[in-house]
Amino acid sequence: MKSWAPLLVLLAALSASAGPMVVVTYIVKPDGTVESSAKLQEVLINNSPVAVNKSGVLLPPYSAVVREVGVRNVFPPFLRLETELEYVNGSLSSGVLYAKGGVAVKLTLKMWQILPISTPVVVSVAVDDKVAVLYEEPPSTISQVSGATVYYWTLLVKNYTEFTLTFKVREFGSFGAVRMPTVLATAALDINRTVNALEGQVRGYRLAAAQLSNLSNAVSTFTDVVYQGVQNLTQLVQILNATGIAMDEGATALNASTYAIEALRRQLLALGDATRGVALTINQSLLLVDYQYTALITAANLLETQSAALTSYSRAAGDAARSLGDIRRQLAATRDSLYKARYSVDNALKSVEEARGKVAGINATATLAREAIDGAVSLLDTAASQLRSLRDTIDSLISAVEAAISAVDSATQTLETTSKSLGELAPLLNSTAASTRSNATVLRRDMPRVLLNASRNLYQISANLNKTGDEVTRLANPLYNASKTLRAVGKKLREAAASLEKLRADQVKALPRLGAVKSVVDNYTQTVEAQIKELEMQKRALEIYYAAVNSSKIELRYFVELPIVVKNVTITLSPRSKSLSAKGVGLEGAFPPYAVALIIATAAAGVVMSRKIQRKNWGRP
Repeated sequence: MKSWAPLLVLLAALSASAGPMVVVTYIVKPDGTVESSAKLQEVLINNSPVAVNKSGVLLPPYSAVVREVGVRNVFPPFLRLETELEYVNGSLSSGVLYAKGGVAVKLTLKMWQILPISTPVVVSVAVDDKVAVLYEEPPSTISQVSGATVYYWTLLVKNYTEFTLTFKVREFGSFGAVRMPTVLATAALDINRTVNALEGQVRGYRLAAAQLSNLSNAVSTFTDVVYQGVQNLTQLVQILNATGIAMDEGATALNASTYAIEALRRQLLALGDATRGVALTINQSLLLVDYQYTALITAANLLETQSAALTSYSRAAGDAARSLGDIRRQLAATRDSLYKARYSVDNALKSVEEARGKVAGINATATLAREAIDGAVSLLDTAASQLRSLRDTIDSLISAVEAAISAVDSATQTLETTSKSLGELAPLLNSTAASTRSNATVLRRDMPRVLLNASRNLYQISANLNKTGDEVTRLANPLYNASKTLRAVGKKLREAAASLEKLRADQVKALPRLGAVKSVVDNYTQTVEAQIKELEMQKRALEIYYAAVNSSKIELRYFVELPIVVKNVTITLSPRSKSLSAKGVGLEGAFPPYAVALIIATAAAGVVMSRKIQRKNWGRP
């Protein structure tokens, strides 16, 4: 059972490839005439242990036979071949090439592909040591068969191809003749397999086209996101710059308020001292009472003015805090937009990498398709690199926005503290002003009658003024610190605005690159669609050809015969021949030299062909 295993494997392989095939043979004569014939070739297989009769052929157990049946149908060739012969140092006459010395035959095969596909053509020639083969294109394979050297060339014919071989006679035979070798050109076409391969390529190209379409949509979506981000960044930069300027102006105003509060403190202390002096001399003159009344009313007005100013500062600080709150919300929205943009970039990068894998995995044999696929892979690699760079830029922007949010939170807390302090000081100044105004009224009304009480009131007012001056002194340092904080926050906001402006400029520069990527993707999409149309056209052409020949497998065999080469041969006559010559019946008269050489060459060719037929029949039952 084990000894039959290799045979069973061989029979299984033959069975898998079995199927009728049309073999069209063309024999091209040296004078250009062509003889053609067609046969239907079929492999008959018997993989059973008993003999089987298939199609009139008795097959032994576990055997395979090639059955050929002649047909009369006309099968148009899918490959047209024409020959062109040139003779060097020789002249052709009646199918015989007469040599003058150093004779050579140059054969040019001109092949046209009729179908819009590429077809492999195998050119083979077997020569002995009497003929040298000269060629420009090196052979694919060289082998030795029965003392002859067999050369093989594999050519791919797409539209038109020329192939040239030169045969040079090294030496003539004993009778001055050399039979030139026959050149065989074979082209096979399996329509079903070719159509299936074209359909596979079409599916691959359609999948690549779908991936390119998804990539184009992703690039368009991402371009819109980047454009919207550029607009948001433009508004944010303007807001940050305006807020930074407002912070600087607020810092300047708070700094000026510090000097105003210091002047107020000094005025309150001076007024307190003056009130104390008035209390000492109040009994000396009623005019002094009137003066003091005027001074107290003036002080009350001043206190109310300062209270209103502090209230305005408190309100301004609150408004600034609320503005910073709005800015923080905008920054938070921007941060969310940046996270969405980063998500879009990740999706786009994923799409590019998937498209790159799909495009790189396409199996295309056409040169144009291969170049287009390699160009698409290179471009997709460039697009992926640019998307990674853009993602890093967005990450830097997210960090900058989060730093800006932190700075705004710090400034908001400082402004809220300042607003609270100013809000507490303003009522104190108002109450002091009201008390001063009330005391001045009482002083003017009761001083003439109760000077002593007025003096006491003045001492009380002086104490209140001194106390208020101390309160104002404690307010100066928070205002100074708030001024420094506002100025620092304004500087950070302007720096953040400059950083965002740089990022905005980078994104503006990225927009043309994204447009270029989309343009290239669209161009390659058109190239892929054109390739799909070309493959569909090839498929339709094969289907039309199949309808014409009504067979899936076609093989064309072109046998190009070269002329026999002879030269003049001097033959030494025997005495018997001399006697015949003397009688006027010489060998030269009976047979010319070229006829003798032709007879000998024909006999030798018959022996060679009989040996080939015997070797061919050895494989048959």
